Amino acid sequence: MYIMFKEIFFCRLAIMASERLLILQPHNWALRRDHGMMLYYDREYGEAVQELSICMAFAPEEESEVLEPFVEKLHLLRLESSWKSLGHADAGQLTVP
Repeated sequence: MYIMFKEIFFCRLAIMASERLLILQPHNWALRRDHGMMLYYDREYGEAVQELSICMAFAPEEESEVLEPFVEKLHLLRLESSWKSLGHADAGQLTVP
């Protein structure tokens, strides 16, 4: 339990540090990519999608092509997590009234 708390704590510290760096270098696509991946690791899917989408706008074409399928899957994760947060126990089954 302590190790998990420590890991989450250091992840949040890293995210806060990268946010400060992005203030200084907003067009640094590699920094924005790393920030988006940390948000993904911290299960902040909505923010991760936003950061990685911005990253794709600044990144070289080859990097954007690599990120595109990941961002699409991240959109699905975000939808699934928002569906679950609405109180639906099983997001895999839809019921029609």
